Formats: sequence, structure tokens, C-alpha cells
Amino acid sequence: MRTLAAATAALAIVGAVSGPGSATAAPTPPTPLDTLTACSAQTRADPPVLLIHGTNATVEASLGPVRQALLDDGRCVYGLDYDSRGSVAASAAYFAASAERIAELNAVDAIDVVGKSQGALIARAASLEFTGRANPMRSVVAISGPHYGVEPAGINLAPLAAAVPPGTSALLDLMAGSPYLAKLNSGPMVAPGVRYTMIGSRDDQIVTPYTSAFIDAPGVTNIVLQDGCPQDHAGHLAESTDPRTVDLVLHALDPDRHPTVRCTPNEDRK
Repeated sequence: MRTLAAATAALAIVGAVSGPGSATAAPTPPTPLDTLTACSAQTRADPPVLLIHGTNATVEASLGPVRQALLDDGRCVYGLDYDSRGSVAASAAYFAASAERIAELNAVDAIDVVGKSQGALIARAASLEFTGRANPMRSVVAISGPHYGVEPAGINLAPLAAAVPPGTSALLDLMAGSPYLAKLNSGPMVAPGVRYTMIGSRDDQIVTPYTSAFIDAPGVTNIVLQDGCPQDHAGHLAESTDPRTVDLVLHALDPDRHPTVRCTPNEDRK
């Protein structure tokens, strides 16, 4: 029972449960790619944007204000469902195929990708899936992604493999030192020709340490939310609606259209 309690606690830390009983809820099926449609003619001036939500969340919960700001810009935005409790490797393959499908539907060479939390890690992992073929990803914006894994304080991770409910392998994949992350990070951390922006908060209490959100590699811009705005203490969940975070995403995708990033006080450290 103690190992199951530890597993449940770890699930809560990485955001894989949102309430009692949700650890055994049915997984969310991925959006079928054959149901996607092309962008409207009015949104063709800029590359389409693919949004990837976090664990046990939705695009609205993870990236709702970002999506609305992009729509206000006249961008074409895709937000797909996926099983965020399943294998991260499988999710990365799914979103790589999604990126190819979106580019094909719209007859474009490149799309932009924005991910939050697990979705940020998946966005980077998906960008690495294109060895030997054209990469449709122009830029990746990753908000508080556990690129080096999560180190939840006070939890013994050793018994988790036996205790985690079936279908929740993302829990283990997201932990620091997991076999998945060891394999993913054993080669190049980023794909050539892709522009990466990594955003993280010193007040993140879920992706710990917060430096796991950053990567030191060519073509990567790392941004700490508090740099230049020390009064913004938005935590991991609060980043989803934090005005500065939204502006940093817009600036990363189109600095000419969005040269200014707001500095708004935020004490929501959750």
C-alpha cells in the first residue's frame, strides 16, 4: 500500500492526476489524423501552430490564453487530444506524424509547435523524429518542460514501476533518470534547423528543479520568467494563464509582430 501511495503522490506531482479516482480513469484517445482539415484561406499568411497540452489536461487548460492570442493574430491553430498518461515515446511519434499531416494538408514546408509541461517535452522529442527526412517543424516553444526529468522531493522512486497503474507509463518516463529520458538525451538534444525557445519559472513547484526546463544547445533560447520581471512568481500551473508567459510565446513565434513582453506581478505560485 505504501508503494501505491508513493505512486499516487508522484502522479500528483507531475500532474497526472487531478482528483480522486482519476488515476484509473480511461485514457483519452488521440485525435484521428484523418479528421484534421486544412486551415481557412484567411489564416494562410503565417505557418500553422500545433499546441500540445500537459499531463491529464486539455489544450484549453494548458494553453487556452496562448491559443486565443494566436487566433487573435489570425493564425491557424491545431489543438489535438492524446493519451498523456501513456508512453511519451508513443506521444512523440504521434505528434511528429501530426506535424507532417498538418504541413501536408496546408501545402506548407513548416509549422510552429508550442507545448506545456509534458507537452513541451513531447514537442522537443517529436522534433527529433525526423532523422533522414524533411522536418516540418520551424520552431518549438516549450513551457516548463521536464527535459531532464522531475525530481520530486521525499519520494522513493524505486518501487514505482511495480505500483503504477497500467497505462500510466508517462509517470515513469517523466522521472529524472528514467530509461526513456536517458535514451532521448543520449544523442543530440535538438534537431538541426529548428528554432527552440525554452521558458521556465524559478517558482515552478512541479517540474523540479526548474532548470530541467532548459537546454544548453545551439539554436536554443532559454528564458527564465523572472529575468527582467522579478515580481512575476507564476508557478507551473499558473504559467498557463500568466500574461508574461503568453507574451513570451508570441514574441518567440513572431518578434516583429510582438516586440513587447509585459511584466505583470503574479503571486500565483501553484
